[in-house]
Amino acid sequence: MIIMRDGRVFQGTAVQIVKGMQDIAFGVERLSLPEYVDWVVANALRVESIALRVHGETNEAKAASLVDEMVREGLATRG
Repeated sequence: MIIMRDGRVFQGTAVQIVKGMQDIAFGVERLSLPEYVDWVVANALRVESIALRVHGETNEAKAASLVDEMVREGLATRG
């Protein structure tokens, strides 16, 4: 489980967390999971000036890396 800075809570595996984030985001419903992760990384840099260092070859690895980076950078906390 992670808690976003705005208080939203996402639970489950890293893939479930990232898909939950995508479900509430606007204009990203047609993106694949890796494309959505890339979109989040680009927005974090553009809006927050935070460079998330996401890596991984599989959906699971990329989602886990995103969640870890969001926690590391203070965009979310583990609950």
